[in-house]
Amino acid sequence: MNKKKLASALMTGVLTIALAGQALAAPVNYGEELKNSPQTTPSISFTDVTGNHWAYPYIAEMVNKKVIEGYPDNKFRPENTISRAEFATIIVKAAGLQAKKVNYSNFSDVKITDWYSPYIETVKDYMTGFRTADGQYIFNPTAPALREDITVAMVKLKGYDVARLANRSIIEAMFKDYDGISESAKDYVSIAVANGLVSGYEDETFRAQNSITRAEAATMLWRAFMYGNDNKGVGGQGGTSTTPTPPVTQPSTNPQPTTPTQPQQPSQAAKFSVDTLVGGTGQGDVDGSVSISKINAVNSMVVDKNNNIYFLDTDKKKVRKFNNSNGTVETFKTIDSTFNWGNSSDGKTTTNYLFNYMTPMKLAYNVANDSVYLGIKYASSPNYASLIYQLTPNVQMSVYALEKRVATKIIDFISFSNQGVIISGSNRNYNEHYDAVVYNGQLATQADEMASTTDGTWIRYIGGRYKYSPVVDAIALDNQVYVFDANEGKLSKVQLFPRKLETIVTQSNISFDSVTTNNGKFYASSGLTVYEISLDGSMTTFIDGKDLTYNDGNPIQIIDQMNFDSKGNIIIYDNQNKAIRRINL
Repeated sequence: MNKKKLASALMTGVLTIALAGQALAAPVNYGEELKNSPQTTPSISFTDVTGNHWAYPYIAEMVNKKVIEGYPDNKFRPENTISRAEFATIIVKAAGLQAKKVNYSNFSDVKITDWYSPYIETVKDYMTGFRTADGQYIFNPTAPALREDITVAMVKLKGYDVARLANRSIIEAMFKDYDGISESAKDYVSIAVANGLVSGYEDETFRAQNSITRAEAATMLWRAFMYGNDNKGVGGQGGTSTTPTPPVTQPSTNPQPTTPTQPQQPSQAAKFSVDTLVGGTGQGDVDGSVSISKINAVNSMVVDKNNNIYFLDTDKKKVRKFNNSNGTVETFKTIDSTFNWGNSSDGKTTTNYLFNYMTPMKLAYNVANDSVYLGIKYASSPNYASLIYQLTPNVQMSVYALEKRVATKIIDFISFSNQGVIISGSNRNYNEHYDAVVYNGQLATQADEMASTTDGTWIRYIGGRYKYSPVVDAIALDNQVYVFDANEGKLSKVQLFPRKLETIVTQSNISFDSVTTNNGKFYASSGLTVYEISLDGSMTTFIDGKDLTYNDGNPIQIIDQMNFDSKGNIIIYDNQNKAIRRINL
């Protein structure tokens, strides 16, 4: 594992005090987190912490490592409740992170002049804030730090891969108050328990919402970094905090054409860690836990609001799913007889469309109804069609287009708007240009052709690295469709009524590998760098490839597919490693 070890003197002690004589996979017993004291104890002289105090060894260790401090009156105040701001300060020192003064605060209740501001900004990736009803993002610096807050922070600091390792059944069986653990914290608590960082209490409770004292904080930190069932160091942050994602703004509905510009670098450098969620252990078609699952191919990929990942293997005619709730991979849908469909155009004669002649081409996700869709080309002479099926909750025909010229080749994109669904398909000709047609339809109806390249009212896609599959995506608004053709670097706008086609910008100086959309903007990758493209054609560097760090030490060469999850992280397909991976933003 290519993990960054804790830089402070605290973590130097991990290897020396460490785990000599300890069983790394020992069973977790209730109450262990307040046991297993240090073998040697430095001397401290606080007037309120004598040698017979139950937490004396832990406090002494943490004070000696300069992780936690006493007060000027020579007291430690071990029974005082520790605040979130105080705990932020402690974990910065424990992890050897460098707290720096900042020019702005990410939290509305933390001023940049507050003494704890540098520490809170440094740990914002480890200690989450809260969203209030009026949209404010707050940290609650003076509120007590809760047991689940501290557990989540420790797991993040130690660099565990939550998506791969979390098993909630462990804590559901162990703790009577399992339901009292916040939903967002359950995966972290399960990892912490499984790895001996925390253990709960002997009455079989975890007490997630309990505050903790300064003495308990010292004890939990010692166990996390000096005893636990491992000696993992901090991974992926490089000793610095991640630059916050800028606020999302709505795009202009009438952007003006611009000339291509060189992408601008962000004003602040950032480091982004990369986790492997699925695969990375060789090519194959294996379902199960992420430790054994394998990927054959990913031809299209979407992420739903619960961060489940659906990915299409065209050759094997199946859609597979990474289930985010339990960290397993399953075959979600296979193109079989459930996809058979009959259509009667005259009310008398029914044309049957059989699954044997179907080729799955494109996945799409409609956030409005939380449903996954699959675009299929049908080719069995004389019947040709582009078929869009809704996969969730059940397989059902959604939109279909009967058109020979396009349906025999490629479905380029499926985009949803308030007006319905936009489907674009293309047909490769001999000079490697693509004749394309766009359809517009409502769900559960036939889509009508509304524009094509033959009459100059639609975009002609250019084949690039993927000669038979243009890399293209679209943003459909009420009366406009914005299309980014990544092969040619061209951003176009199509006004639907009356029809008007215009090129906004062409970025001919960059070769792109993949493209996706998020919050009204396009994101295109070139090698390891991801660019953000606004609807007015302006382009900035969103992620510089050299700022990626790999928690499993396995670098990416090219981003082949790309989506965003609900937390704003980027989910990618790395074909070289046959892995679905997450860039943590």
